Amino acid sequence: MRHNRRIRLLMVMDSLSVGGTETYVLSLIKTFPSLGIMPVYAGGTGVMYDAFARAGCPIHRVDLMAGQLMEPEQQIKAERALTQIMRARKIDLVHIHQTPSGLYAAEAARKLGIPVVFTVHGAYYPPDQLQQMKAAGCSFVSVSLPVQAYLDRQGISSHVIANGVDFEQYRSESSAELRSRLLIPDGEKIVVYASRLAWDKAAVCAMLVRAARSIHLSGSIPLHVVIAGSGNQAGAIAELAETVNLECDTSLVQLVGSQMQMRDYYNLGDLVVGTGRVALEAMACGKPVLAIGNHGYFGFVDEPFYDEAWQYYFGDHDSKERPSEQRIGEAISEAFASADKLEDMGRQGQAWARANFHIRDKALQMKQLYSSLLPNI
Repeated sequence: MRHNRRIRLLMVMDSLSVGGTETYVLSLIKTFPSLGIMPVYAGGTGVMYDAFARAGCPIHRVDLMAGQLMEPEQQIKAERALTQIMRARKIDLVHIHQTPSGLYAAEAARKLGIPVVFTVHGAYYPPDQLQQMKAAGCSFVSVSLPVQAYLDRQGISSHVIANGVDFEQYRSESSAELRSRLLIPDGEKIVVYASRLAWDKAAVCAMLVRAARSIHLSGSIPLHVVIAGSGNQAGAIAELAETVNLECDTSLVQLVGSQMQMRDYYNLGDLVVGTGRVALEAMACGKPVLAIGNHGYFGFVDEPFYDEAWQYYFGDHDSKERPSEQRIGEAISEAFASADKLEDMGRQGQAWARANFHIRDKALQMKQLYSSLLPNI
């Protein structure tokens, strides 16, 4: 018998740092109450703490970073804390996103008889940890078709529910104030790169900086590159940017670090280079996207290639080719050769993203999955 009681949900993450997973979870948390789901957060803290608090989400701090969980004593402490939260909050369902932190939440939930949903955000999760999650009884969600295929190869079935975007938060608006603050003259073209500056995404960022240098020295396009993000390779990117700026005798490349208001930076760009969630957020702002991700180069997210872009997850989980400085430079030059084409790409991409990746639609899909695991609610 279905009673239609509100679902008490515990979201568990490593931290509240700035990233695609955290931004997506925040969007869900904002949307869920209108659908009868009452979210609670447990995990580490971070700069997004205030944003989660403003969304009305109760926050329980539990140290779940991988380094903390190396010690058996910390593992026991974390599982005990999560168990207490689940009992005190009368949690119906637990939703996890990362490993190994999620494993301790899954074990605590299993012992209490609480269903667990595990969203897999990429093909980088170690197979042994995925098998542990499977053994713990998790129901798996894939954010893309390549991730679903990756799980299939591990013998794990999953539901595909893509990241959703909050179109009230990500929208077209003027960037004149930010342009002025960054001292970028009107009429000069801006490429925005948004990503964590780590792993292959940092390598792509370096290629972009070198490509911009070549374009600038050729005198073909008055160009600026703005890089939003941080990570363990941010220092190396900053050194490269400084070298290029000295060589070009101008502030060709600016690093602005992690930003809570990414909408401002997407709107600043004449072209956004990114992947995954960044691509979706930029399109929601009406911006043309050159998709390059952890896996490799996809290219422009243009009308004939929308389905293919989704199948590759914008180069993050699959790709057409390896990126290179030359390939990126050619694409940027091609993009700025036709302002009308760029504008059309941005407008059409915004309509496609709204039709296929609206956060409310994805939250409804998630609620359907939750409800299937809670037959008595």
